[in-house]
Amino acid sequence: MVIYWVVWFTRNKVVHENIVPLVSESIAFVRTFLQECGSISDNESANPVLQSVLWQAPPENVYKFNFDTSFNSQNRSATSGVIGRDITGEIMASCVVPHNNVLDALMAEALACLQAVHYAKELGFRRVIIEGDSLIVIKKLNEGMNDRSTIAPVIHDIRVKARDFDVISFVFVKRDANNAAHVLARDHRTQHDPCFWIEEAPGNAAYAANMDRLKLDSV
Repeated sequence: MVIYWVVWFTRNKVVHENIVPLVSESIAFVRTFLQECGSISDNESANPVLQSVLWQAPPENVYKFNFDTSFNSQNRSATSGVIGRDITGEIMASCVVPHNNVLDALMAEALACLQAVHYAKELGFRRVIIEGDSLIVIKKLNEGMNDRSTIAPVIHDIRVKARDFDVISFVFVKRDANNAAHVLARDHRTQHDPCFWIEEAPGNAAYAANMDRLKLDSV
């Protein structure tokens, strides 16, 4: 079923976007997807990371930075989307950062996580939750073991930057709980220059964050 899905996705890329993904990239995507699914089923009960359907507010005096990425396999570029919020769901900051020469979608996710940590550090936040929907990236950061995968250098950089925080945790959530960051990365996938916003987010990302806040208030 996953292979059928990838074939249909590839067909849509060709027809609607005039993009022809490489066969090797499709195979890599299937392997990564199945790895994540296997990790969820095998470790769901024992995994310490959170899996939530709705975005959850951080505790008081802690700030949550959600990250996601938009990866273009055709030109191996990616865009990181990061949005930081407080206990009330108010936007503290957001940014989009383009990357070139990105190996694959997993590397794009790792770079987005690194950008979230870097941005939170640059803004001076000392107590943060870094949250995303890439289970592999989050698991590697929480395992605390030496990583020998292709994203090992990025994981190392994240761990080094993490030492500068008083409190930091890495949390996995499902896509619905990461929608604002997803929309931010998606809408700016053709962005050529980094953009940063303080106490706001652009367009659809701000709307998605507000919807998260409304759902938060209704619970």
